Amino acid sequence: MRSARKAIVVAAVAALAAIAGIAGAADHRGLDIYWIDVEGGAATLIVTPAGESVLVDAGWPLPRDADRIATVATQEAGIRRIDHLVTTHWHIDHVGGVPGLAARLPVGHFHDHGFPSGTAPDVDPTLKAAYLQTTHGRSTVLHPGDEIALTRAPGTPEISLRVLAADGLVAGEAVGAPQTRPCAAQPAHPPINDDTSDNFRSLGFRLSYGAFDFLDLGDLTWNVEHKLACPKNLVGVVDVYQVTHHGADNSNNPALLAAAAPTVAVIDNGARKGGTAAVYRWLRNTPSVKDVFQLHRNVQTPAADNAPPEQVANDDEACRGEWIRLGVDRDAKRYTVEVHGKGTKRTYAVK
Repeated sequence: MRSARKAIVVAAVAALAAIAGIAGAADHRGLDIYWIDVEGGAATLIVTPAGESVLVDAGWPLPRDADRIATVATQEAGIRRIDHLVTTHWHIDHVGGVPGLAARLPVGHFHDHGFPSGTAPDVDPTLKAAYLQTTHGRSTVLHPGDEIALTRAPGTPEISLRVLAADGLVAGEAVGAPQTRPCAAQPAHPPINDDTSDNFRSLGFRLSYGAFDFLDLGDLTWNVEHKLACPKNLVGVVDVYQVTHHGADNSNNPALLAAAAPTVAVIDNGARKGGTAAVYRWLRNTPSVKDVFQLHRNVQTPAADNAPPEQVANDDEACRGEWIRLGVDRDAKRYTVEVHGKGTKRTYAVK
C-alpha cells in the first residue's frame, strides 16, 4: 500500500513539474515567425509572446498544404488554433488552402481586402464560394492604416500589426486613387504597366515587436510598392523582409528595398516559381541586407543566383517541405533565423 501511495505521489509531483515547465516556457516565449513550405504558395505563421497566432495565407487547395501548416502549428509552434487568418489576396496559392486548414484547426477571425466589385478574371468563383462558406460570410475587410489588435504579454515590449497597403491603396490615399503615382524623387525606378491582376490589391503589413520590425506585402506589385517608398517612406526601416510575390521581378521594386533597408530577406519561393535571378541580385545589392534565405533552391538558375545551400530549406524539387523559423528574443533585442533540417542558425541584433 505504501509503495502504491509513493508511486501516486511521485507521479503527481512529476505531473506538476511538467506543468510548471510548460508554464515556464510560455513565460519566456518571444515572437516566432515560421515560413511554411507550400511549394511556391504562401503560408507565414506568426506566434506572439502571448501565444496568439496569426496565419498569413494558407497555400494551395491541397491536403498537403493544410497538413504542413497544421503540423508546424501544433508540433513546432505549440498552438491549437489560428486566432487570425489573413488572406492577402484571392489567388489560388494564397486563399486555396483556407477551407482545408479551417477543417483541421479552429480559426478565430478572418481578415482580407474584400472581393472586387463585378467579375474579376483572376478571382476564381469556386475559390470565392469556398472562402465565403468557410467564413460564413463574416470576415474583416482591412484598409491602409488599420491594425489587427494583438495581446501584449505581461513584461514584454509592445506588439502591433499595422496594414500599409490594401486594395491598391496606401496610407493617405482616397478610394479610387490610381495604382501608379509619378514620383520625381526616384527617377531610377520608373513605373511599369499597371497590374490588372489581384496582386496589386494585396494586403501588406508591418509587424512590430518592440524595436523589431517585419514586413510582409503579400504579392504586391511594382507600382504600389513604389507608392510605399516615394515621395515618403511609409514602410520605415525593418529588420526582416518577406520577399514580395515569392521573389518575382515585377515586384520587389529597388526603391522599396532601399526604403525598408532590411537586414534579412526570406523568399517563400518554389523550386520553379519565384526566387528569380534579378530579385536575388537586387537583394544582394541592397547595402543593408546581410543574408538571404530561401524556402527552395531555384532549380532553373545557377548557384550564384541562389542563397548559399545552408540558407536554403529545400534543395530538391521533390522535397520534405522543410520550413524556416525566426525567433525574436523576449526582450526584442536579438533574433535568430533557423533553417529546419539544415541545422543553420544565424543571430542578428535588432536595429
